[in-house]
Amino acid sequence: MSKYKIYWAGYHPEKSVQAQSILFIKNELKKIYGSELDFKFVSDIGDLKYNALDLLRLVETGEIDCCYFYSSYLTDRARELNLFEIPFQISSRRHIYQILDSEIGQYLSEKIENNSGYKVLGWWDNGIRHMSSNKIHIRSLEDCKKSTIRIAKNEMHKIVFENLGFKTKFVDVKQLQNAIINNEVDTQENPLTNIINYGIEDYHPYITMTSHLFGTSILLSNKQKYQSWPDSFKTNLSNAIKKATKFQRKLAFDEDARCLEHLKEKGTKIQEMDKEVRMEMKRISLKSSLPELKKIPEEIQKKFFNAL
Repeated sequence: MSKYKIYWAGYHPEKSVQAQSILFIKNELKKIYGSELDFKFVSDIGDLKYNALDLLRLVETGEIDCCYFYSSYLTDRARELNLFEIPFQISSRRHIYQILDSEIGQYLSEKIENNSGYKVLGWWDNGIRHMSSNKIHIRSLEDCKKSTIRIAKNEMHKIVFENLGFKTKFVDVKQLQNAIINNEVDTQENPLTNIINYGIEDYHPYITMTSHLFGTSILLSNKQKYQSWPDSFKTNLSNAIKKATKFQRKLAFDEDARCLEHLKEKGTKIQEMDKEVRMEMKRISLKSSLPELKKIPEEIQKKFFNAL
């Protein structure tokens, strides 16, 4: 019988950046514990007939031990996470990493833990998000008004995208391809890797490289399960995650280049966004976000924007 048990799940295929990085953690722990480790990993929770969003509940209730998840879905536990959800504000991955690896990341981890049944294990790269469409490139505010965009379940996204002119609709990623096929939405926003992994590339021949959001993934564990592990196991898990974080972030960077080349070879029409249009969308996005920003401590806002 295995001495150490850990059950992870995600919502991407096994070839994805996130899944490969969870397997990296598994391999690191296997080097230490060998047959004493029972590391169960379900790459895509959809294979168990769940929606992706169900994963947060399953970890918080302890039915699954650990997961990763897009931070925009956890703003109800830490509204400060909305700082990452204002489109067109962040200019590079380097800035994201510096923020997450600083006292701000620690502050956010503690805020989430104090308002949930989670223990935060780390912060990963959830990709640079771009817009794709089945009919047009999104190159102007007029194009936004012609489009219904699928958004994540996040109030900041809904407010901002509607102020840009879009009609918005939340669709769980497990239903996203069907929603596109059935024309429930004609536009969506995701990293290039997700456009491929979710099978969107076959239905959306137009991609505008908006780079409007740089997503963050939170590694979460059920708090009680985490506390039940011996201190030595928690230390080894933490060390494995630190190594995996370097691996994951490099993989995410390399994946962008690979996906862009793949989409170009496929014949996808890829368009860069006009700088002036992007600046206007940045202005509208920040103005639209001000009511939500007022709910965030000024000290945290200052540290965040000073790091950009």
